Amino acid sequence: MIGYTFLSDAEPYPDQPKHWQVVMRQRTPRRTWYAPRLRDQWAQLAQAADQLLDARRKKDPASIAKRRMTVATARQRERIMAAVAALWRDVERRKELAAPIDWPQVYGATWLEMLTDLRTVAQAATALTDQTMAGCAIALAWHFEPITDGGPPHIVVAADYVRNAPRPNREAA
Repeated sequence: MIGYTFLSDAEPYPDQPKHWQVVMRQRTPRRTWYAPRLRDQWAQLAQAADQLLDARRKKDPASIAKRRMTVATARQRERIMAAVAALWRDVERRKELAAPIDWPQVYGATWLEMLTDLRTVAQAATALTDQTMAGCAIALAWHFEPITDGGPPHIVVAADYVRNAPRPNREAA
């Protein structure tokens, strides 16, 4: 299990309403209640967010040329991943994060947009052969999940922890 489980693809009961039959056929991600292995590798997660942004900037134009994606979709994907990367750079630099309600003004994307996009990235990461990048993608998505119903995302608490944690004494080593 890597971080997301899926509802079964079982055929719905024939007496269910038509709209419920469509919902049952969709593979809907459900959050699991454990923390991913790389959740506290702040620099590695910030680097992974930058790598994901670079990958989108390099690969999306080819997808547009092959008509697999529209220009508007590519711009939206780049905007959201740029927001994720900027947020992670702030965490790595020990800056205080804005409240999630202010993220559209500060980072250029909403919390829900980032969460939805990173869930998609985490699902796609399960097929990667690079297990470190897959683990980073799953940890990135986990950090944007709410801690509790109606609560803030994990990244807000993680950023406070990183900001207030003692810095390692490099002279002692």
